Parts: sequence; structure tokens; C-alpha cells
Amino acid sequence: MAGMDVALSIFGVAFAASCVWLTVRIVNRRDRWAKWSLAATVGLPVLYVLGFGPACWASSRLQSSGKVVSAIYWPIIPMMWQGPPAVQEALQQYVLFGVPQGSGFALNHADIEFH
Repeated sequence: MAGMDVALSIFGVAFAASCVWLTVRIVNRRDRWAKWSLAATVGLPVLYVLGFGPACWASSRLQSSGKVVSAIYWPIIPMMWQGPPAVQEALQQYVLFGVPQGSGFALNHADIEFH
């Protein structure tokens, strides 16, 4: 896991640096391409996380094994069982919001299964 932590740290620093660089380009040069690049750089990860709930809701109805959701959202699922308590609770409530009444889910390290 140490390698994954280092990789995520490097990715986080690179992401923050690119956002700062694009912001400077927007402020100093008013580059239109920089505005669109910054919007995509920030917007795509937000859409990815927001798509987790609807993907779980659809999977709970169509594919209870959750293999597709587990494959696509493998970075988010571990946060549901080992992340900060507030993040765990928020993600779990987000998943449960749209699953059918009386249904639930089980977490197994990097997999999610609906029942």
C-alpha cells in the first residue's frame, strides 16, 4: 500500500499544480483554452464521483454482483470502508439513497455487492 500512497500523493500534487498553472494562464493572459482546460480538469473528477451513486443504483437492480461498478469505481470503494468516518458515512448514504427499499450492499475490500 505504500506505493499506492506515494502514487496518489504525486498525482494530487500534479493535479493541484496544473490547476494553479491554468488559473494563472486565465488571470494573466485570458486564454480561452485555459478556461476550458480548467473546467475539464476540475469537472471530470467531480462528475466521476457523482456518477458513483447512480451506477450503484442501476447495478442494484440489474447486476447484484456489482462487478461492473467495482471495476469502474475501484478508487472510491475502499474509501467506504477505510476512509475518514465522514466520507464513509456520506458514500454509504449516497449508495443507499437510490437502491430499492429493503436492499443493501456488502463491501469486500475493493468490491461492492448488492443484496
